[in-house]
Amino acid sequence: MRNKKLVHFFNGKKLPLEKIKINPYDLGLLRGYGVFDVMCTQNGKPFLFEEHWRRFQNSAKELGIALPMPKNKYQKILLDLLKNSRFEKFGIRTVLTGGTSSNGFDYQPGRETFFILIEKFKALPEKIYTDGARAITLDHNRDFARAKTTNYAAAINAQKKKEEAGALEIIYVKNGKALEASTSNFFIVKNGKLITAKDGILLGITRNLVVKLAKKNNFQVIEREIGEKEIYSADEIFLTATNKDVVPVVMVDGKKIGDGKVGEITREIMKIFSVFAEKY
Repeated sequence: MRNKKLVHFFNGKKLPLEKIKINPYDLGLLRGYGVFDVMCTQNGKPFLFEEHWRRFQNSAKELGIALPMPKNKYQKILLDLLKNSRFEKFGIRTVLTGGTSSNGFDYQPGRETFFILIEKFKALPEKIYTDGARAITLDHNRDFARAKTTNYAAAINAQKKKEEAGALEIIYVKNGKALEASTSNFFIVKNGKLITAKDGILLGITRNLVVKLAKKNNFQVIEREIGEKEIYSADEIFLTATNKDVVPVVMVDGKKIGDGKVGEITREIMKIFSVFAEKY
């Protein structure tokens, strides 16, 4: 067995979790001014590393927060942390905030807070993939949609509603449009075509990969606005996310999607994704 404690990285040092201390005047804490990224390992390697780095870089740029290091240094630290941890599959959470501020409001370059948390990967129950999940909708759209920010207030506030509905996810809708889910992207299937939103959302790493794999396997993929009502009339729906892969959705707001069972096209996409991941 490897080390008993997971080792993380915080502002230039490798530390156990209990020794990581956030300044109470950190803008990430006081103002929710920060970005993050989550990736997983596959076959011992960070899965889709290049894509995750580019998104993290873009998220920081959207908020105007300076990255503390270049990609090669980040990758080297990451591999070192994974080497010193004990689980077969990891979740990797990277966080960058505006850091400490003298007046609790202004971002001052050079004071950023940066840390990497190595976590045991928690897989969803197999039943979710075989029988499908439920989702609910919420009237909301995220600020800085192209950035993966640390502000998840709306999703957290809706957790009780989600749990009462027995749902796995929350699909955001606004002004008659269906956008994205709280921690996922989603696709609808209609007449054999895969349809997913493109604008006003965070373009997920798994979403983008599914688009590429589906096209490669001769599925027609359409990236466009999705009307809120299209959710309920879809033949199939599935979610995509780093920590979920591809998850079928069989009910939204208590209404069956299609016949209320996992659809054939969704099963095909799940299989295509799984094969790609296994060979990564």
